Amino acid sequence: MNEKQVIETAIKIMRHQIQTPFTFSVNLTQKSNKLAEKFCSYHSNLQKSEQVYFNTLAIYAVNHYLQCLGFKTNWKASNSYDVVMQSFIDIADLEVINHGKLECKVVLPNSEFVYIPQEVWMGRIGYIAVQLDEDLQTATLLGFTPKVATEELPLNQLRPLEEFPQYLQQVTPPIDLNEWFEDFVQQGWKTLESLIANQSSGSLNPCFKDNTCFSGEEIFKAVKRFEFENQSVLMLVALKPEEKEQISVRVRIYPDSENSCLPEYLKLAILSDSEKILKEVTSRRIDNFIQLPSFRCRSQESFKLQLSLDNIHFKESFFV
Repeated sequence: MNEKQVIETAIKIMRHQIQTPFTFSVNLTQKSNKLAEKFCSYHSNLQKSEQVYFNTLAIYAVNHYLQCLGFKTNWKASNSYDVVMQSFIDIADLEVINHGKLECKVVLPNSEFVYIPQEVWMGRIGYIAVQLDEDLQTATLLGFTPKVATEELPLNQLRPLEEFPQYLQQVTPPIDLNEWFEDFVQQGWKTLESLIANQSSGSLNPCFKDNTCFSGEEIFKAVKRFEFENQSVLMLVALKPEEKEQISVRVRIYPDSENSCLPEYLKLAILSDSEKILKEVTSRRIDNFIQLPSFRCRSQESFKLQLSLDNIHFKESFFV
């Protein structure tokens, strides 16, 4: 093969790699099919039984893929492993430890879209499309999407699977604010009462202690510390139940105990699901706190908060 042929062959290979998206195939073993058969045997309805069978194979494939990448999972702690939950909803969630829940959605042969029911649009860090072959011998992971806004998502709108490991490294589980009303706060957060009770009187910033009861109406307040290069700050989120299954949310940022004022140009923003800034406030050198205007959320709504200083960014996702 001469030099010209070598170059032409290399160009063809490069074009093929560009046009062919990266996928990951998993052989569906006897073990995976036995588990699927076990689950579907609990359901007398033929359609439900088939749905559970396919979902189990999709979860098995994603679980294997994540373990190959080095991520730890807990399938047995997921709702998809619960026979009762299988009966009520079309669910295929998989708990990824320290990251959150993925939904593993089945794509049948020759389909041009992946179906994602609205009942699993909340509380997920992402959705992976898994195509099963006709003989149910192979499952192929096609791609993923971080969020959905339609039940039928075209496959050509999926993000490439090769981007998924980096994406997963960066995400943390969205916070279910309903759990706060049940006196449960997620890792990294503390209730305001427990933070004050566990700190000596001189270790908390005076402006934080003086201003945390800013309305007297919020029934739950939680705090999280964020570390920047030269200073740490405290985020306070306060909740108040409203009519029609709504909650009022108020967010403030305070300096940590070592400083009386916030660092200048610290930005606090609320983001849309598409990462668009809806409202943002910026600290001045003299500010001992900054806050967003109070806003309301309805049941099944979500929002994101972003805290930024220079090139350091923190994001927290919440849903109701």
